[in-house]
Amino acid sequence: MPKKDLRILEAAIKMEEDGRNFYLKSGKSAKNAVAKRLLTSLADEELKHIERIKEIYKGLKEDKEWADFSKTISKTAKAKLRLVFRPLSSAEKKRLKADPSSLEALTISMKKEKNSYDYYDRQSKDTGVRIAKVFYERLKKEEERHYELLEEAYSLLSDPASWFVAKEGRVMEAG
Repeated sequence: MPKKDLRILEAAIKMEEDGRNFYLKSGKSAKNAVAKRLLTSLADEELKHIERIKEIYKGLKEDKEWADFSKTISKTAKAKLRLVFRPLSSAEKKRLKADPSSLEALTISMKKEKNSYDYYDRQSKDTGVRIAKVFYERLKKEEERHYELLEEAYSLLSDPASWFVAKEGRVMEAG
């Protein structure tokens, strides 16, 4: 197996581990329930990426071929992350406030997801192995979804009234 593939996967593992550690730390310190839930969910998603990448890395190191990992590669992110925004009680909705530390964590998180997206995009374009391209494209799509969720959370936390008007068609009552 080309060493280039192993180096790419090593870098991907490190990037995903760094992201997971950041999400865990930020999730623990987040004061806002939405930010806490989203960051914790993203940490779980990063763990899934790490496990998939490590499985392929180990196999390639043992001289397996990319094609041997079609089931690992076909795993996709679950839509459950979307639910992070829905289970808020009326009281929680009224108490939503922009917490500067949560907003900063979301901003940093968006940068991390963008960097991951860009990395997988480059690898997808550079590989000559069709199934490796599929794998990088799937990871890229998952990172894009993570970014969109972070962006939505940022919008919710920075301007809750506008977010609720846009998403639910009504204005929050002042509390």
